[in-house]
Amino acid sequence: MAKLTQQRQSILDLINASNRHWDADEVARALSDAGQSVGIATVYRGLAALEEAGLLDSIRMADKKRYERADKAHHDHMICTECGHIEEFTHETIEVLQLAAAKERGFELSGHQLTLFGRCKKCSQERV
Repeated sequence: MAKLTQQRQSILDLINASNRHWDADEVARALSDAGQSVGIATVYRGLAALEEAGLLDSIRMADKKRYERADKAHHDHMICTECGHIEEFTHETIEVLQLAAAKERGFELSGHQLTLFGRCKKCSQERV
């Protein structure tokens, strides 16, 4: 891994102190609000280095990546296309089916991400 600079440690500490899914702009804003002047380019580089080192996980959204703690148990995500809410979930049957699909095709899994898109309960109820 590249050197764990003070800025990267600050990014890691911020994300590890929460259960949120952070984008780079939110990280930069939170660090600035905490009195730490870290440029957005430094935040992007820091997030990439921390992910590459396995210290953070990310999920790819249409417009940006979001980062979260890497020390959580495996889970998948549901993302609301209206408000952006991200809900974590696990489902044993889905996990079994994914493993079976890979095995049937002779594919050796090293990991996976499942992301479901739609409207969250709150946004669905607002339309009624």
